[in-house]
Amino acid sequence: MTRLTLRRLAYSIPILIGVSIVCFLLMNVLPGNAAAGLISDQMTAEEKYAAEEGLGLHDPLPVRYWDWLTKVVQGDMGYSAQRHRDVSELLGQAWANTFILAIVSAVIGVAIGILLGYQAGIRRGRLADKLVSTFSLAGLSIPSFFLGVVLLSIFASKLRMFPAGGWPGLEEGLGSAIQSLVLPVATGSLVTVGITARVMRAAIVDVMAADFVETLRAKGLSEFEVRKHVMRNAISPVLTTSGVQLGYLLGGSVVVETIFRWPGMGTLTYNAISSRDLPVIQGTMLIIALAFVLINLVVDIVQAAIDPRVRGTLV
Repeated sequence: MTRLTLRRLAYSIPILIGVSIVCFLLMNVLPGNAAAGLISDQMTAEEKYAAEEGLGLHDPLPVRYWDWLTKVVQGDMGYSAQRHRDVSELLGQAWANTFILAIVSAVIGVAIGILLGYQAGIRRGRLADKLVSTFSLAGLSIPSFFLGVVLLSIFASKLRMFPAGGWPGLEEGLGSAIQSLVLPVATGSLVTVGITARVMRAAIVDVMAADFVETLRAKGLSEFEVRKHVMRNAISPVLTTSGVQLGYLLGGSVVVETIFRWPGMGTLTYNAISSRDLPVIQGTMLIIALAFVLINLVVDIVQAAIDPRVRGTLV
């Protein structure tokens, strides 16, 4: 496992470098530049040139990339002229809020999805299987924005059981924080529940049809012990999809965060795009991409630890 972990870490380095190059190039081919928020119509041509020169915008592209990358490694992602704050500070606050929402949504979504998919798989063709299949398909079909609006209308507007949006933070008390999480988590985790349930069901059905299951029963193992072996062999594809879903949630679901006024990565990205705040857009892209790379790395290592058969397939 140590060699596998080190090898995967080594392969992640060029991927991370490639991600940083793509993020940098995308922001530099778009119209406008980082000095747009510092330049006004009242400034002379010399003053505009000086503002751009101060940000290094007249340097060659490789020099600008290297300068940006070295600053990013040191934690400096630039300055937002529109918001008059460091990009690192903006990303830190937004990332913390998104992390809380994403982790809670992922844990609840994956746990419910595994439970439903497992019950549907071992009861293939029965009523439980049909109900779970219908529910998971509905979870994948219902748009997040529609579900969010419906939940707000019923539970926030009419019943007034939960707040309509916002995030008070943990300093306001655990009860208030949980109430603020309920509706966004319910909206954001539904897709995760649907995908996880369908993948889990398919994996359980495939493993239950394998010859070794009958061999285990012939050896006298109890049904509980047999199902433990089935679960261990079926969990690998679920981990893969769960990692993708967690990466999506950590990236910040723009729709969910906008509907519920959640001050996370999705809301920050949306506002940055609306105001053409290129340093913030570049920073959010980089953080989201890094999250996906690191999550896939962790998923591969966990898969190898649970199922030794996949160790040889991981480079």
